Amino acid sequence: MQRIARTLGTALVLLAVATAGAQAGDFNGTLKLGVITKDETAGDLTAIQETYNIYDGFSVSQVRLNGRLGRKHYFNFDLNEINLDSRRGSFAYTVPDVGKLTARYDRYRQLYDMDGSTTSMRENWRLGGVLTPSKTFRITGDYSIQNKTGDRLGYPSGTASFLGSQYDYDLQTGNFEVEARRGSRGLAAGYQMSRFQDGNLDVAKRKGDIFYLRANGSDYFFPTKVSHFLRGSYGKQKLTEVDLDYQLGTFQYLGTVRPSRAFQFQYRLDLSRVDNMSTGFKTDLVRNDFDLTWYNKIGRLFGGYGYVTNDDDVTLTSYNVWRVGGAAAYGKWVNLKLSYASSEKEDQAKQTLLKDIESSRLRASIHARPSDPLTLGVSYVDRVREFPVIRVKATGQRYSAYGRYAEPGLGALNVDYSYANEEYIDRVAGFEAENHTVTARLDVERIKDLRLSAGVTYLDIGKDLDIEKSILMFEGNYTFLKDYFVEVKYNVYNYDDYVLLDRYYTANVVWLNVGYNLSID
Repeated sequence: MQRIARTLGTALVLLAVATAGAQAGDFNGTLKLGVITKDETAGDLTAIQETYNIYDGFSVSQVRLNGRLGRKHYFNFDLNEINLDSRRGSFAYTVPDVGKLTARYDRYRQLYDMDGSTTSMRENWRLGGVLTPSKTFRITGDYSIQNKTGDRLGYPSGTASFLGSQYDYDLQTGNFEVEARRGSRGLAAGYQMSRFQDGNLDVAKRKGDIFYLRANGSDYFFPTKVSHFLRGSYGKQKLTEVDLDYQLGTFQYLGTVRPSRAFQFQYRLDLSRVDNMSTGFKTDLVRNDFDLTWYNKIGRLFGGYGYVTNDDDVTLTSYNVWRVGGAAAYGKWVNLKLSYASSEKEDQAKQTLLKDIESSRLRASIHARPSDPLTLGVSYVDRVREFPVIRVKATGQRYSAYGRYAEPGLGALNVDYSYANEEYIDRVAGFEAENHTVTARLDVERIKDLRLSAGVTYLDIGKDLDIEKSILMFEGNYTFLKDYFVEVKYNVYNYDDYVLLDRYYTANVVWLNVGYNLSID
């Protein structure tokens, strides 16, 4: 009870402070308190990830504050489940034409074994800012830290990993950039960093630093028809305990030529080198891409070709990549897309594990809007990936359809269905899986102050597997006395594996919240 009282007190203090500070401007917010009840029966607690971070008990479900202080100062503050291990939040403070500050936090649990005794917890912090002292100059920066603690499973099961039996690491990343713009031209310089430290494994400690320059703009001689984009970077990655250094260098160029409204040509060049300073080995990647697009009043046609080489001291591989497609539209009512892409990898030194690889993908879709409230669509994808030297092949087809119907003041209905068939053939045997997935949601707003929703997600994986998964959702929200509301949500989670009979899961979860909406002008 003391923990509940302290948490509730903190939420009320935050609401009161924001209210007091908002007297010179506009302010609105929500305070939502509730209880979560979770009842689960399982042979395997890892079966459904959606329930990993649902916790029983009292919850400060939301503390949300939005406001304007004075004439040009805006803020947004949103905390969710701040007293539970699933807590998360965000903050933003904006002064138009001057800058913006942001912050985010989230906490996430992962389960690894059937009884849920082996777990880890990950926390993520991210801070960012943008400063715009003038229309032509901008400074941006962000910093994030990820911390992971908990238990680690060995592989195969029952063995001890050389990484240890625990997670205890910190990963820090950051970026700082200065950019100047004038008209259609821009120039930027930046710095990126990363730091990793494992409390259980000193040899995993590493750091990275990268500096880059970026420039873009219209061509000096043909400013209305040609534009350029260039980016170059140089940096180092280092395993500090074993004195293993890598030097990294990249260069990218994108040129766009638009001789008329009907045609556009693009050329991309990507160059990169990874230099292992300890061994002297170097890996060079070179990619050239050419794309041509033709536009007309009903759509566009495009085609392209790419050639890639990846060269190190042992292997040499090359790729030929082709792509072609088009899109057409009839007003806002019908939209059609069709594309095909293929890639052929050749292992010229015959040293890579998988040798040559051939792959292709065909996509087709139709999006239609017969009337303003109704939207319909269908799509098809066919994928093939083949390893001819080792006689292995993977194929897959996916069919999907969706429908949306929304009527203001009445409600909305959304339905999605997809069917996929995947087949894998290797030198010993084959494997085939057939997936049916259905999702649907109904929202009803016909009654004043009352919102009702219901939804379902159902997955069936058949043939060489036999798995069923479903999530049922029911939700209601009722507003009374203008600013107060009651919110109820009930979810049913179910998972059954009919091949591995001890892998099953069922959970009933209820969220009950009461809340207050505050508004001050």
